[in-house]
Amino acid sequence: MGSEENGIDFDLDDRVTDWGRLHRVHVNRIVTPKTEETLRDVVGRAHAEGLKVALRGSGHSAGGQSLCENGVMVDMRSLNRLLEVNEAERTATVQAGADWAVMTRALEPLRLAVATKQEFDTFTIGGSIACNVHGKTIDYGPLIETTESFRLLNAQGDIINVSRTENAELFPAVIGGYGLFGVVIDATFKLVTDRVVEKTEVVHMNTEPLIANYIERIKRGPALCYGFLNEDCSRGYYVTYDAIDDPGLGLSELKRDELSPRLFNKFIALQRHSRTLRERAFHFMWAGSNKPEITLESRRLLLWDKGPRAFDDMLLQKYFVPTDNFTAFLAEIGPLFARYGSALPLLTNHFRYVPGNDESLLAFAPQRAICLIPCYLARKGDAGWYKKLTEATEQLIDIVLKYGGTYYLTFDSIPTRSQFQAAYPKHNEFFALKRKHDPDEQFSSLFYEKYAP
Repeated sequence: MGSEENGIDFDLDDRVTDWGRLHRVHVNRIVTPKTEETLRDVVGRAHAEGLKVALRGSGHSAGGQSLCENGVMVDMRSLNRLLEVNEAERTATVQAGADWAVMTRALEPLRLAVATKQEFDTFTIGGSIACNVHGKTIDYGPLIETTESFRLLNAQGDIINVSRTENAELFPAVIGGYGLFGVVIDATFKLVTDRVVEKTEVVHMNTEPLIANYIERIKRGPALCYGFLNEDCSRGYYVTYDAIDDPGLGLSELKRDELSPRLFNKFIALQRHSRTLRERAFHFMWAGSNKPEITLESRRLLLWDKGPRAFDDMLLQKYFVPTDNFTAFLAEIGPLFARYGSALPLLTNHFRYVPGNDESLLAFAPQRAICLIPCYLARKGDAGWYKKLTEATEQLIDIVLKYGGTYYLTFDSIPTRSQFQAAYPKHNEFFALKRKHDPDEQFSSLFYEKYAP
């Protein structure tokens, strides 16, 4: 059992971990600044003491990005205010420690939204910037597209403005840079109209025709279009949502169709104890996907307002493969998933289209791609399970690289340095810029220590 202090998980030996629970470190201290002045003092004091700084939002990562041995962990969640919504300019400015629910509550009544939105409102703005998150929408790429500017507390203790025109070389490094260039204090995002969408299709086929059909459907421009594959990637289905004229329903009537968190927790618990139920889970999901639904697009981008407890014991990975190569990629990884099925049981393989964007130096989808998201029923803390995960992941990434793809750094520290370098060809530029702006390596993490040359 563990305990929790300031929202950060501890084991009994006082080691800090994160959602992935694949890494644990001892920290010198955890601080939760409530003002910019306090934040600046915290970073300055750490520098004077010769301590590294790691940044933390909700801690929903698995690659060691928020962990640093014997460092100062800065928990940003008390800097959590929405500073401004400018309806005329369609922008919103928010502090980096705020979660996305702060934005949702303010923007939904105005029928506005940030174009790129994660699947849980509990993640922080700063964490989303650090990961350059992507969402389910097919019209917008990762968060860097939606970001106008941000203020950064740098390694020298200065607060600077960063945008595409001011301190511009930092813009593509900080977004998707996992907190290695300083502390994002607040950020300004572009807003879009929050459309009403209606579920229009559920298409179920064998994988090869399904993916061909899916790609053609994407070209016709639904508001949302995403799907699921069975464990060996031999069959699947996708769901589409199209934008419709506003029917005049109130916010309370535009509900998402989703399984309640309590039922979802039971659904997962049963699968953990029954291979037969795991094999049938895909069919249950497909059968339940036909319910009609009219909701806001921003709401459909979410899974739940708050993730069910069962997600704490799962592990995600994300693989981005160029659209034209995705079917061939699935043909190779399906047998691999089946081979590891008893040792690495899966809840599902989710897939979604991701528009290409190469603006970030560590761009995970520089060309249009389909993202595959295996969701493992993890046994966190089990060395045998982790060994199998490592074996499978290294093989998976070799296949991803073979087909010109990448993987999502947020959830993975398993790949070797050579795999990382192959997936992210601008890594040398990224690390050179890091050392230019932070020559003392004030901001660090396990991720940085593993992959920096």
